[in-house]
Amino acid sequence: MFVLGIDVSKEKLDCYLASEVEEKPKHSSLFQVENGSDGFEKIALKLTKKGLSFETLTVVLEPTNSYHVELIYWLNDKMARICLANPKDVHHYAKSLGRDSKTDRLDSFALAQFGLTRKKLHFWQPPSKTVRRLDALIRLRSSIVQDRVREQNRLDTLPSEELCYVGHYLQQQIELLKQQETRINAEIQQLISKDEVLKPISARLRSIPGIGPVVTSLLIVLFSNRDFKNGSQAAAFCGLIPKEFQSGKSIEGKPRMTKRGPGYIRAGLRMAATAVLVTKIPNLLKAYYERLIQSGKPKASALGALMHKLVVVAFAIWRDEDNFRYDNNKPCEPDTTSPAQRPSKRGDLLHLRAGQQGVAALVQ
Repeated sequence: MFVLGIDVSKEKLDCYLASEVEEKPKHSSLFQVENGSDGFEKIALKLTKKGLSFETLTVVLEPTNSYHVELIYWLNDKMARICLANPKDVHHYAKSLGRDSKTDRLDSFALAQFGLTRKKLHFWQPPSKTVRRLDALIRLRSSIVQDRVREQNRLDTLPSEELCYVGHYLQQQIELLKQQETRINAEIQQLISKDEVLKPISARLRSIPGIGPVVTSLLIVLFSNRDFKNGSQAAAFCGLIPKEFQSGKSIEGKPRMTKRGPGYIRAGLRMAATAVLVTKIPNLLKAYYERLIQSGKPKASALGALMHKLVVVAFAIWRDEDNFRYDNNKPCEPDTTSPAQRPSKRGDLLHLRAGQQGVAALVQ
């Protein structure tokens, strides 16, 4: 078994090719290429010279924000087995090797050895073309929203003298960004409504209080692109777990969210959590927040916990093909699709798993 460990960065790929467990990296097994199509072809050439094919190769790398995306789709086209390793798991494994220093080349060695020593690796499956289009549109929408907010803040803080000269230009720019945002939102909803798999999933996710079309699209892409084992793992990826600093018996400051992962997902979830609180319909999520407040939790901490709970509940609905229940018995807007219309639990796109715990129990 040959394993290629790749440490991914913006401009380069540090690679280590191994076929057996090694105590120290061999210089002959290390190589570096640029992160792009030219570099990918150099990887292919390197394997050819060693008489290897992609079909018999396992590639292990850690997911980045976006620098790894082009690479994994290229590797998938070459029929390689791809493992997107959990960075925390790899970090603990590297520490078990007694590694004190950290370099990109040593990281690629650790990734290769990680792939060789794991008894079971989970191999990445690419999402559908629709999900890939949704992902690209959502990222673009996030960038446009940031630009619009920045320009609006600039307009709001302009001195009155400058406002006379440049205010109308900024207003035009803001209006253009709003129009682009509206068109992208319309295209996102059109893609979802025309997809036989995503349309019923969208309807189920939107049965959750506070979850509208924007957050639904975020959750669809989030759950499709990552193979989370449970909702808490998805929430951790979004940076919705508390972090505290403790030394001995002293705790420095209040626990705060880690805020790892994409900020635009957290922004959407914050919007959804706020919408839960203003709804007049009693529901378990709102009751959960109110219990936290009554127990003395600060409002910011309670809102963060509600955002975490929204992800957990959404993942359960995604996994179990169920609707949100406003109480323990009655689902909200029961799903009217027939079993034949529902996505298969074995579908590569969804990685759905039959759950043993009801959605309502998750918000108790």
